[in-house]
Amino acid sequence: MNEMLKRKSLRFWIALGMLVALAPLTTSAGLGYLILSRGVIAPVHDVAFRQKDQIIPIQRLQLLIWNTMTPVDEYIADGNPLHREAFRSFRAQIETGFAELLDAVNTDATTQAVMRRARESWTTADTLATRLISAPNELANPRRIEAMERFHGEIVATSDKLQAAYAKLAGEIQQDHDIAVLTYERSIWIAGIAGAVSLLAIFCGVFVIGRIIGGSVDRLVEGAALFAKGEREHRIDVQVPPELRRVADEFNLMIGRIRESEDALAALAHLDSLTGLYNRRAFEHALSEAWARFERYGEPCCLLAIDIDHFKRVNDTYGHAAGDDVLQAISKVMIQTKRRFDQAFRIGGEEFTIILRRTDRATARAIAERLRRAVEFAQIGVNGNTIEVTVSIGVSEASDDLDAKRVVEHADAALYQAKSNGRNCVAISSNSDASDQNAA
Repeated sequence: MNEMLKRKSLRFWIALGMLVALAPLTTSAGLGYLILSRGVIAPVHDVAFRQKDQIIPIQRLQLLIWNTMTPVDEYIADGNPLHREAFRSFRAQIETGFAELLDAVNTDATTQAVMRRARESWTTADTLATRLISAPNELANPRRIEAMERFHGEIVATSDKLQAAYAKLAGEIQQDHDIAVLTYERSIWIAGIAGAVSLLAIFCGVFVIGRIIGGSVDRLVEGAALFAKGEREHRIDVQVPPELRRVADEFNLMIGRIRESEDALAALAHLDSLTGLYNRRAFEHALSEAWARFERYGEPCCLLAIDIDHFKRVNDTYGHAAGDDVLQAISKVMIQTKRRFDQAFRIGGEEFTIILRRTDRATARAIAERLRRAVEFAQIGVNGNTIEVTVSIGVSEASDDLDAKRVVEHADAALYQAKSNGRNCVAISSNSDASDQNAA
């Protein structure tokens, strides 16, 4: 019986309410449905449409535009022609994205104008990038450096214009939400007035409609309010009527897509695009957290400073593309060797670091040695050949007489000592003056 009631449509419950309340309820029910449909359901549908066809595409387009900087910058750095294809792929997706967005906002002249200005900025950036990746790789050319700086500036300008369009659309979504809430409040007043006029009959009709529809509408409005406040984990649970259930399902799907887009943007800011490890920005944040736990709770913490031995020789012998393959292979070894709660970072070039929480010096040394052996015996394929790669590792431990910066310096000093000892070995910082001298 309960399942059968859930399948009943919104019209069924309105008709039932009309029958219960007779003539007075007929007017109030019909008016209530009209208000709900146009004042609540339609704005929520509009929010879902804007999120699906406007907000999410703008976020995706921003992400693609920022991604174009990587192949251009890397081409300037190493001259690898493969970066040209990567840029062209991004460009094709961006052009398609602009075309779809301009079509989606064709009824909004203001937003369309902002989008056109963003596209003009992108066209300028595209022209500069095409010149940069088409010309011979001359790092010391002042005009080339100036063009690259202008390209970066146009990328930022394009992103800012897209952000302005995003802010305008988000404001319109907030207005739709406010209209839905206001309309819902007015519908309650109308139901109250009708109830006072028709007494018991009206009360029964309002009870039937409110029992079936009111809870679902409340959950829709509550979900929209939480979304407007930035809550991305909440999901709207509406079972009846089917019309509102479909609205809730569409709204939940929209929130999930927005969350994925936001997570992708956040990950881009903290991940190294080549190796998939965390980058220097993420390292500084994680080190601050680990140091705070050490100071507050006395939780032991160690740091591994890792450097690939003779990495320049790999680049000179096999090329920069092979060097990238080596960096990726060693990153995979680190991920497979470290513990689940350890954090690995690429902080620049062939330099890596790992934060070992809840770890004393002896355990850190064992982990470092295990990692060193894993890299030494790894089979790394480059251009059809298998090459041997080793790493040197420096280990330092958090202590009361050191701050976070000094822990990093001690790890670097230990790494320097490992290099001096012949490479392919592990050196432990003694947290002594001798280590300070080695760091110097």
